[in-house]
Amino acid sequence: MSRTVDRGAAMRKDTVDASGASEPNDRPRGEESPNAAKPVTTPNSPQPLGSASAARSARRPRSHARWWGAVGVGSIVSLPLAWLLSYGAALPFFLGLFFFVLFGLMIGAVMHRVAAPGRPYGRWSLVVGTSIVVALGWGTSIVKEAADFPADIADDSITKTLNLGERTPETYRAIVAGEVRRFLAEKYPPGGSLGYVRWILAGGAIDQADVPDLSRSMRRSPHGTWWAIRLVLSIALFGFGIGSQTLALKLARDPTHRKIDALS
Repeated sequence: MSRTVDRGAAMRKDTVDASGASEPNDRPRGEESPNAAKPVTTPNSPQPLGSASAARSARRPRSHARWWGAVGVGSIVSLPLAWLLSYGAALPFFLGLFFFVLFGLMIGAVMHRVAAPGRPYGRWSLVVGTSIVVALGWGTSIVKEAADFPADIADDSITKTLNLGERTPETYRAIVAGEVRRFLAEKYPPGGSLGYVRWILAGGAIDQADVPDLSRSMRRSPHGTWWAIRLVLSIALFGFGIGSQTLALKLARDPTHRKIDALS
């Protein structure tokens, strides 16, 4: 009789194990059973909030109006900083290049702040807008440097002149500055900013024979190849400072920052 009961119990256990109706109870708590039913996703199933927002953003046509507004703001901010850069560029040993990076980062940070809520933007729009601000800011600094050059030569000359005759210092400065402008226009046409760039690349020297009221011959430093190197480095560093902030706008916003962007 006991053998019959044992055989029946064994048959029931084999049947239960083969059917998978029961499992051992030694599975760690929280571990999902391999036989557990998995949820089935259908087109009408609710999606997570982040993915739904990303899908709507992908379908919505992107507007670049906020980016071009940031370009306008960056252009305005670059003008007074370019005025300061025209003085920093004259520092010895290329020390003025530091300010091209610093002011570039400041301009780029302002542009990023203005344009960030509307990101992402197209790559070419970012490149073109950034290039406009770089060209405007850097170009303004060169124009200001060239415009101040005749007055700088006059100020330097008056400190080395012992006899002004009957002329006042203001009159002497005006005469020398006018002669320097005329020298650039005649020797390095068309004069002005382009004439200044041509002159300094050619050697940056002014002889007393070319400017009669000059106290002595002068040479700008750096000049020639070194000035050309400074020119290239200033453009590259200024562009790096701005672009490091603006080109990141091609990436989509982090959904966790939507509230922060909405307040800006």
